[in-house]
Amino acid sequence: MTARVQICNLFKTYYRRKWWFSKAEEFPVLKDVSLEISENKVLGLVGESGCGKSTLCKVLLGIENATDGKVIVNGKNTQQLSRLEWKNLRRELQVVFQDPYSSLDPRMNVRQLLCEPLDIHGLYPDSTEREKVLKDTLSSVGLSADYLTRYPHEFSGGQRQRICLARALVLSPSILVADEPVSALDVSVQAQILNLLKEIKRERKLSMLFVTHDFAVARFLCDEIAVMYKGRLVERALADELFTHPLHPYTQALLAAVPEVGGKLSAAVESETENSDDFACPFAPRCPRVKEACKKAGNELTQVTPGHFCACVLAKEKNK
Repeated sequence: MTARVQICNLFKTYYRRKWWFSKAEEFPVLKDVSLEISENKVLGLVGESGCGKSTLCKVLLGIENATDGKVIVNGKNTQQLSRLEWKNLRRELQVVFQDPYSSLDPRMNVRQLLCEPLDIHGLYPDSTEREKVLKDTLSSVGLSADYLTRYPHEFSGGQRQRICLARALVLSPSILVADEPVSALDVSVQAQILNLLKEIKRERKLSMLFVTHDFAVARFLCDEIAVMYKGRLVERALADELFTHPLHPYTQALLAAVPEVGGKLSAAVESETENSDDFACPFAPRCPRVKEACKKAGNELTQVTPGHFCACVLAKEKNK
C-alpha cells in the first residue's frame, strides 16, 4: 500500500537561554520518531498532554523545522522544498486545529474564509464555478449555502468546526491533519463531527493523521494507532489489535483508565519516583512491572508480532 506520509527518525529540540550570555538549554520534544500514513487510511496518534503530538503535527505541516530526520509527503522531502514548492504541497496537505473559536478570523464571513485559500492558490477564478465549489463544500460538511454571508460569532462550536473542515477541504487535499478536532466540543457534537470525518474520509479517499488523547475516539475513527510517550513512540498497531492485545505497560495503563458503564475506573500509572536518566526506557520510573533489564535494554520500536510494534523489553521477551 502506498504511503502518503513517511516520517523517518525525526528529532525536534527547542533551545532556550535564561540570559543572553548563558549557554542555551536543550529541551528535546521529539526523539527518533518514525511512522507512515498509508493512502486512504487514518493513523491515530495518542498520548497524554505534553508528549509531543502537536509538535509532530507542526513539523509535518512545515510550521516548525525538524532538528534531524526526514519528512516525506507524497514522495517529496519537505526539508528540501523551496517556498514555491511548499506552497504547492500545501494544496495536498491541510489541517484542522483543536479550537474552532480561535481558528476563524472574526472579521471575515464564511465566503471570505473559504475563498482565501482559493485566492492564494489561484483556483476557480470564474465566479460561477467558484460559487458552485463553495456551496458543494459547505454541503459536504452539513452546512447550508445560506451561511456564506454569516460571521463566525453567529455559529455554535460544532458549526465553527464544520467551517474549519470546509476551509481545509475546499482545496481537495489528499492528506488531512486533525489536531484534536473534537476535544473542545460537547459530547453529542463530538459524535457528529466524528461521523462526518469518517464519511469524508470514505468519499474523498483521504489519508489522515488524527491526534487525540481519547482512546474511545481513536478506536471509532482510526485504522491504525500509534502511542506516544515523552516524544517517543512506544507502541503501534492496527486499532483492533491494539485494543485487544496492548503490549506496552503505558498503553495498558491508558486503556485501563478509560471509564466503562458499570465498571470501576482503574488507577492511572504512578508519577515518577526515580530518575529517568537511570533507565534506558523513559517509562520505567512509572512502570509497575519495571525490572533490572529496563535499565540496560534499548527502547527502539521493534516488531513483536506481525504488524504490532512495541518498545518494551518485557513485552518482547514475553512474546518470544
